[in-house]
Amino acid sequence: MEQETEQIEAGQISESIKLARAYALEGGEQILRGRLDEIHGVSASPGATALATLALLLLGSKYKKNSQAGLHWFRNTRQNQGWGKVPGGDPDEEITQLVQKAFIGNRSGRLIHYFLPSQVKEVANIVLALGQEVVPGMKGPQPDETTLPHILSERIIKKLPPYGRPVVVAAALLAAQDLKQDSIGKAVTYLCDCQMDDGSWSEDIVVTSLAVIALVRAKITGGSLDKAAQWLVSKQYPRGAWPAFDQLFTWSVGLAIRCFMESGPSPAETDWIRRATPWLSAGQNADGSYGSTPPFTQPDLDDTAVALRALQLLGSPVSRHSAELLLRLQNEDGSWATFPDFSGCLPEVTCTFPIYIPSTDVTVHVLDALWGAGEIRKMEGSESPAFGPGVRGLREQHLSSGVHWLLEQQMTSGEFPGTWYEGSIYATAQILEFLSRRARQVTFWRHGRLGTSIQTAHTKALNYLVSSQNSDGSWGNSVIETSLAVSALCSVGHPLPPELLARGAAAILASQSANGSFRPSYRCIYAKGWNYEEPLTTALTAVTALERYKRFGHR
Repeated sequence: MEQETEQIEAGQISESIKLARAYALEGGEQILRGRLDEIHGVSASPGATALATLALLLLGSKYKKNSQAGLHWFRNTRQNQGWGKVPGGDPDEEITQLVQKAFIGNRSGRLIHYFLPSQVKEVANIVLALGQEVVPGMKGPQPDETTLPHILSERIIKKLPPYGRPVVVAAALLAAQDLKQDSIGKAVTYLCDCQMDDGSWSEDIVVTSLAVIALVRAKITGGSLDKAAQWLVSKQYPRGAWPAFDQLFTWSVGLAIRCFMESGPSPAETDWIRRATPWLSAGQNADGSYGSTPPFTQPDLDDTAVALRALQLLGSPVSRHSAELLLRLQNEDGSWATFPDFSGCLPEVTCTFPIYIPSTDVTVHVLDALWGAGEIRKMEGSESPAFGPGVRGLREQHLSSGVHWLLEQQMTSGEFPGTWYEGSIYATAQILEFLSRRARQVTFWRHGRLGTSIQTAHTKALNYLVSSQNSDGSWGNSVIETSLAVSALCSVGHPLPPELLARGAAAILASQSANGSFRPSYRCIYAKGWNYEEPLTTALTAVTALERYKRFGHR
């Protein structure tokens, strides 16, 4: 009977993996074609949809079909007395106010341009409130610094990462009482200079919508607004909603390559990897950095790290450029942060300090990528290191410094605080796996003080993760957290309680839908008011966990 149960379980796991890989591969194909459908894309966002709908209402009848589709989506998704931060979520006062502004604007008809001046300051205040305390470690402008003309001071605006600057300038423009003051023209010029070639601001629905609303309020007309509107229309889902931002193409492709190659790609996956390789290589900015949706989005060191790890596995010669960039942009304390400043116009940019929002999850992703970059890879038919000889000597110093910073972030309970995902399981599981698979195996510090610290941190993180399993076998509040925990525990290298991993794998299976995707959790952080789900990441993380469980779970 026990043997029969194991066979059924193995069959269930194999079928789950098959479904999830097919779902992820379809998403990967859509990325190479340039557009994800709603089933595979970043989840719809009530807040972003309200702002995009308002922006298109302001631009008139030319975009009536799209604004009405947004309002129709709201009518179908209302929860009791309002709308939440995520689809189906509990009503949220600030998000509900934004949605109500869109309905008021629609009812105003021809008076929409008269409606807006009486409402804009409230809209601006809501958006600013939703963006406050985005993540721990982000020290932005004080409330009195987000008004005109103060926000245009270089000293103040530099407190924000590049992607956040146009949003705060647009909000300040909306909130301005006097449209005749000198700073209005400067704010308009700043926003117009920030607009990207594709018509968006920061390849971001929230930023673009708010910039359009602000420019309309400042009585700006012309092609730049039409271009922005066309970009917004191109990002609207068929049911009428918009995601909080555009898609995480670099992240999804890099993660898919790693997932498929780790477990052995099928013929269809091999063909996709062959076509994804030049796509990923071509998305690299001039300085080696990557954004989330090449070639327009601003550099992000997390996306760069994920792309680098995939490029290494593919033996791509462009991986060295990304590795050297990450080494150059390490903070003095040993950490890596998320958004660098940069000069130039995308993709011809050069990333510079300061880099905003130090992060345990970004740091562990960069460390893992740089570890792989130091390995010997076959490139163009010959064995060659991903680093040149001069860089390899510095690499150990960078890695030691990064690991030391990472260990300093561990709490006494054993957990590591996360930055871009709600809850500590996300960071703790990834760091435990990193310590198991990388750091504990390094000879040059194994017997030193750092080696002792690594061993201690590993034990504490392992104990924390084992003790944090929920009664239903899951970890945290999501499939991603459960999958990362299962993957990490499969890597620790010694026996664990036999039911621990089995219950975790069962929790993943129970969360899968018929199309291969998994139950959304909306735990990823875009901003305080716009959490989201990226379903391809969830599926790929689950596949990796289930594949590892099949190989190592019964040790």
